[in-house]
Amino acid sequence: MNLLTFDIEPWFLSYDPQYVPLGQWSSLPARIEEIIPALLQFLDQQQTKGTFYIMGWVAERFPEAVHAIAKAGHEIGYHSYYHTPPENQSQKAFEEDLENGLHLLASITGTAVTHYRAPRFSLGFHTGWVIPILLKHGITTSSSVMGGRRQADRQIPHTPFIFDYQGHQLVEFPLNRQNTMGFQWVYTGSGYLRLLPMTILQHLYAKNTYNMAYFHPRDFDTNAARTPLLPWYRNLMSNLGNNTTIPKLTQLIQHHHFQTIGQAASEISIHQLPILKTKDNR
Repeated sequence: MNLLTFDIEPWFLSYDPQYVPLGQWSSLPARIEEIIPALLQFLDQQQTKGTFYIMGWVAERFPEAVHAIAKAGHEIGYHSYYHTPPENQSQKAFEEDLENGLHLLASITGTAVTHYRAPRFSLGFHTGWVIPILLKHGITTSSSVMGGRRQADRQIPHTPFIFDYQGHQLVEFPLNRQNTMGFQWVYTGSGYLRLLPMTILQHLYAKNTYNMAYFHPRDFDTNAARTPLLPWYRNLMSNLGNNTTIPKLTQLIQHHHFQTIGQAASEISIHQLPILKTKDNR
């Protein structure tokens, strides 16, 4: 199972959002309008569909880009309004964020959103309270955790599972990672994919039966912007190997079948997935 996903967010959120205050976001070029048309053209040429997790802030400022994504036949998911991890929000604030973003995306695309990804893959065993809220508002799948993360005495799986909170259950498609001498790292997309040789990428994709490819607009931006608000190494990482993303993804698509989150959810047997119970540590 190979999944193709995109987090549609401005490039300057590649690091901790606290480095660029919300009040300064509008003063920086988001690079959304420049990248999305070319990305959609590429995917059309490859006859491949993906799931696009879109921030509310992006949808508010660039509704035409969101409409173009939906019109091209790609799935729309929600990626929070201001890239705030749920663990940093109250229950009320999280639900208001979710309601506002889902309503905005539905008003642009004409279709209800059923897929969710938390900023920075920040869900876990300690954020169970999020699950009934997501279900209440029509979310049927989540892709909000990193495989291999340890919390207390448990570890997040690297393959799909069911998040359970007091009987409320949600299908989770985690971001899988490679374990090298105890170091967990993501090879399936974004920075590592841009830097790794193609032979290693092909080997890892073939080796694993589940691969969650994920990208951001900045990964395709050969004229990526910079800002002194971010540490120098984040500016550097946002610009390394960007010209290799399209050629590498082209080769991966040629050798591996990619599908959307919705397509994968319709094919898996939910009753055979492992169940992980979560808590509310508040």
